[in-house]
Amino acid sequence: VFDQPIVKETLDFMEKEVMEAWMSCPVRDVEARETLWRIAVTTRKFRELLRGTMESGKLAADQISREKSFAEKARAVVQSFRR
Repeated sequence: VFDQPIVKETLDFMEKEVMEAWMSCPVRDVEARETLWRIAVTTRKFRELLRGTMESGKLAADQISREKSFAEKARAVVQSFRR
């Protein structure tokens, strides 16, 4: 997913827009500044969670592939003894 430019561009754009809005928000508008800050933190956390989920899923897929490969090799060895 992160190899797709559209995903990276979208997340970068979201972070940039929120931070720009936060920085240009009047200091006296505490509620808006707090809301924008929470959105910025949430956006960053979303990126981290998405990346972690994708990486752990890739690791799990690699592990399953290795286990299947091992099982196939073991099956081939067992079958060679049956012949």
